[in-house]
Amino acid sequence: MLTTKITFDLADWIREWRKCRNKNPSIDECINFVQWKLEDYKLSDIAKRIIESILICVSE
Repeated sequence: MLTTKITFDLADWIREWRKCRNKNPSIDECINFVQWKLEDYKLSDIAKRIIESILICVSE
C-alpha cells in the first residue's frame, strides 16, 4: 500500500536520480524502488498509475 511517506520518498529519490544522471528514471525503476521500500509488496494497477503520476509531476 502506498503511504504518504512512500510517495514523498519516491519523489525525493526521483529528484536525486535526475541530479546524478541528468535524466529521469523509467517507470519500471520507480516501481522497483517502491516495491523495495514496501519489501516486495505486490503493487496494484492503481498504485502503479499513482507512481507514474508522481514521476510525471516531479519530472516537470
